[in-house]
Amino acid sequence: MAKFQYMILSRSKPGSEEDYVRWYGEQHLADVCRVPGVLGGRLHRMDWQKVYDLDAPQWTLMAVYEIESDDPQSVLDAILARAGSDSMPFTDTLEKAGMIQAVGHLIASA
Repeated sequence: MAKFQYMILSRSKPGSEEDYVRWYGEQHLADVCRVPGVLGGRLHRMDWQKVYDLDAPQWTLMAVYEIESDDPQSVLDAILARAGSDSMPFTDTLEKAGMIQAVGHLIASA
């Protein structure tokens, strides 16, 4: 099976960053990691970002998950199917506008 990295750049709604970080780190990260095909995840606080030629938001968190699957879209579909359910409760502190989700696979390393 192939391995992929699934990355999410996100931020909280104004005034709710502490609650958002707590929910993501204490609840959501583990919920996503319970989805079959997700091997693990890490949550990072954004310390710096530079966006070229776009009016992009200032993201506050970067989550990186490792996925193992021959079809990463099926894993993403399983995550999305659980989002907002009892097995993956959502939060109203997330600012969805400007959120980025991306999946990629390794093609070079040093």
